[in-house]
Amino acid sequence: GVIDLTANSATYIGDVSPYLPRGGVAGIAQSGSVSDAFVHSGDRIGFSRIISCGAEVVLDMCDYLAYCLDDPETTAVILFVEGFKRPERFLALADRALELGKPIMAVKVGRSEHAQAASVAHSGSLAGEARVTDAALDAAGVIRCRDLDELLETAGLVDGLRRTGRRVGRGRTGVVTVSTGEASLISDLAPRTGIDLPPIPPAARAAILEALPTMGFVGNPLDPWGAADPAVAYGAAFEALAASGAYDVLAIVHDFPYRSLVSEVNTADAVTRALLDTTASRPDILPVYVSLTSGEPPPEIKTLLDTVGGGAPLLRGALEAFRAIADVARWEGRHAARVGSGPWRHAWPALAADRTSYGADPAATPATRARATVTTLPERESLEFLASAGITVTAATPVVDAASAVEAARAFGGAVALKLDAAGLAHKSDLGGVVLGLRGDDEVHAAALDLLEVGRQRDLVVRGLLVEPMAAPGVELIVGLRRDPQFGPAVVLGLGGVLAEVMDDVTIRLAPLGEAAAMSMLDDLRGARVLRGVRGRPAIDRQALVDVLMAIGRLGADRADILEIDLNPVIASPTGALAVDALVVLEGPPA
Repeated sequence: GVIDLTANSATYIGDVSPYLPRGGVAGIAQSGSVSDAFVHSGDRIGFSRIISCGAEVVLDMCDYLAYCLDDPETTAVILFVEGFKRPERFLALADRALELGKPIMAVKVGRSEHAQAASVAHSGSLAGEARVTDAALDAAGVIRCRDLDELLETAGLVDGLRRTGRRVGRGRTGVVTVSTGEASLISDLAPRTGIDLPPIPPAARAAILEALPTMGFVGNPLDPWGAADPAVAYGAAFEALAASGAYDVLAIVHDFPYRSLVSEVNTADAVTRALLDTTASRPDILPVYVSLTSGEPPPEIKTLLDTVGGGAPLLRGALEAFRAIADVARWEGRHAARVGSGPWRHAWPALAADRTSYGADPAATPATRARATVTTLPERESLEFLASAGITVTAATPVVDAASAVEAARAFGGAVALKLDAAGLAHKSDLGGVVLGLRGDDEVHAAALDLLEVGRQRDLVVRGLLVEPMAAPGVELIVGLRRDPQFGPAVVLGLGGVLAEVMDDVTIRLAPLGEAAAMSMLDDLRGARVLRGVRGRPAIDRQALVDVLMAIGRLGADRADILEIDLNPVIASPTGALAVDALVVLEGPPA
């Protein structure tokens, strides 16, 4: 059913609290119980409407989302998603929300990895269903929340932005606490949330020490407790931080619970007023009150934030609060980029503008489409296919026997690799079908005989061997593409080459890729420092690797018959990015 606070109506099967606050957030859930959780979420969020999707027989989540985006009173949307009936339409609508400046926050359950089982390429198994879903939601600007607590706190922050008319900006946050132990805890939590806690600038530090000479350690987070009367100490701390220009958000993290003593409430009031007084004339700084735990703070504090603070956000739980600040800061950056550079996929605006209901949607999910014959191209043809797309690939000479392998190796004039060339052979290394670093006629001849014997023992349809020059040293990576049945082509980048699945250091983006998105993939890797040069090793040619990623993305977007691509490994070095092995999987019979 639907609870519509903008129309004071409720066609809803459950109970509706008379205290449900009205505001700018629409809640849409593919679960009746979760929609009830929205109803009973207290006073942290003001709702425009709450919708339980039901069985989605006539209308589905996309229809409700489109309606909410068209509604001028709805400024943000929270979603609880079990599945996408029309995934591309959903992404198009989410992109429209990003353009409009209406944040969408979502919990997506059912993070299955079943899609990996059917994958032929290594990149396909690395790009499991959950990871591709994350990449798709990110491309469309959806804030992905891990659970309902995080969803509600992020929505509370966003609704607070609406009430105060302020922004998170770059998310640079100055934190003031009432305990050194809590400050240490916050410092430990920060890396897990992605929040930016810049150090206190020297001038601000000097101002704090001048006002509070008994202060010991001055850092961010800052604990001025006991340095003076709370109103004086916290007022001086917040004023110094605000005047520094180093912070977009100032947060007081407090630990007084709902049933606090009068003296505790008075203290909480004093430190909170210090925050609100400091930021009242500074509209470029957002004041936030954070309850250290997920419990409710004293109700007097909520009243103070609503009256004196103009609806300043009150967030429960330090971990959830800091994740919310970091996520909304990223979203604000994405919103600005979307307005300036357009959608990730060019077809999204037209699809988002379409208001055809579910029964006749022009972009129904491809997931139910029957798949035709799948063809795995051998390495030789895969390399040729990718070279025609402008990707730099290794030279490869096909030979039929050991003698011709020796001649081909001589022509390269250095160390070579020998690879078994057989029809339908996807992963040569797994069965000993690759020998590296061969020098001289004898080594090449012996290895060629061994590889041909492997093919015979495995009953493979052996065409011969590939002779390839050994690549110069560099960083081994995997670059690939997987066509997801819901969200279409996705580009994969990972460290490790043939060990990529073991290292599991990967990042994924939807195709096609712009240059900025491709470049950001390099920095997403946990081992990104390796690409920048470590332990005397030089930095790689980042642009060359970005060019490979963009070329793979174009192939995925332009060729609907490409199911998977593996470049594994790609050797990235200061002089370029070279694919030394490749696998292409196509939909359809062999040409």
